[in-house]
Amino acid sequence: MGLLLFGATCISFAAVFVKLAGVATSVSAFYRLLIGGLALLSLLAATKNLPAFRRAMSWPAAGCAVFFVCDLLCWHASIARVGPGLATLVANFQVFALTAVAAVAGRRLPRPGFLASMGLALFGLYLVVGRNFAAQSSDFHLGVGYGLAAAVFYALFILTLKKAVTDQGRAGPMATMAVLSFLGAGLLVPVVAATDAGFALPGLQAVWSLVALGILAQCLGWLAISSGLAGVRPALAGLILLLQPTLSYLWDVVFFDKATGPVELCGVVLALGGIYLGSVRFADKP
Repeated sequence: MGLLLFGATCISFAAVFVKLAGVATSVSAFYRLLIGGLALLSLLAATKNLPAFRRAMSWPAAGCAVFFVCDLLCWHASIARVGPGLATLVANFQVFALTAVAAVAGRRLPRPGFLASMGLALFGLYLVVGRNFAAQSSDFHLGVGYGLAAAVFYALFILTLKKAVTDQGRAGPMATMAVLSFLGAGLLVPVVAATDAGFALPGLQAVWSLVALGILAQCLGWLAISSGLAGVRPALAGLILLLQPTLSYLWDVVFFDKATGPVELCGVVLALGGIYLGSVRFADKP
């Protein structure tokens, strides 16, 4: 749990660096994965564990890379349209997607307490974005939609990451994260090549932002999270990772002067509270 908390804190800065980089969605995702993969590979070399990289190559890791790429593309697109805080809050509705998967797999309907907590979270989200949703721009609407899509891919990523780490226990989380980072970067090459700017970066701010994104979020953050996932259930992991949207919303207010009134703040608290209660309800079940 300590590793998950540390990792969640690290990745809470990811949205900030994406915003500061100011590049296309696919470009920020590509450099995040490439730089993070290189940092992880360097750590493997420093610990004389490079053979683990080859052992970590597996179908679960490949599937994990696909879901992570889709998650990043949707989430980064949401950040560009609605800001780091709101995009991360919406994406962390992954808790409910995880619980839905678990309910289907276990052939058990969610309990009334979980449904109530889900209603609380949705009401909180309504207070943040729903009250004046119709008056918002189509770009804002699209950003919220991207955030919800990111939540689905995020949940699938957590499930497959846990399986990849568990199935490839001999390889270790570091090697698994390095493999999926490089696989994801490879998947993004044709997407980036199709953009107008291609792989070019506009300036030094974009360079250092993407380097920080790759090292702090992709390397250190997800290395800590993937290490901690092996010891907890997926929904409990989703609960602990709620520290990410909480801090991301705070960073959005502090660094980007996000306009936030008492109703919006109340909505954030209710949304996070509902997600928290839903996670606890599920995580406490055998």
